[in-house]
Amino acid sequence: RACEEAAGYDSHVMVERWIEGSEYTAAILGRRPLPLIRLETPHDFYDYDAKYIADDTRYLVPCGLDGTAEAQLQAIALRTFDAVGARGWGRVDILVDGEGQPYVIEVNTVPGMTGHSLVPMAADAVGIGFDELVWQILAQTLEVA
Repeated sequence: RACEEAAGYDSHVMVERWIEGSEYTAAILGRRPLPLIRLETPHDFYDYDAKYIADDTRYLVPCGLDGTAEAQLQAIALRTFDAVGARGWGRVDILVDGEGQPYVIEVNTVPGMTGHSLVPMAADAVGIGFDELVWQILAQTLEVA
């Protein structure tokens, strides 16, 4: 019924399957995936409210996966980044369902750089402070230009 209603507005309708699972984000800096961050929210999903308003969203670094599982998701993130032709820096978001199957849900080539943004959070986890992160992004931008 929803598809029929949507088709009344446009002939192209996109439908996605609902995936229950854990959400991870992988920041990419150059050719290096940074540590994964697991996003946890009591909301149905990580929506605008969970990201910008709620005080109960948790950002877990380390993400809680074992090293092998984290490396596998980082590799998926890097392959995805390459597949869309992204270069320099960005972020890939992944859902992992209850069976352990990963699903890429977004590639963000211009992620946020505020005090609560995910790329600076991941960089900080490996000792890259905000100023150094900005310099590395700038240097890579000049290299790929």
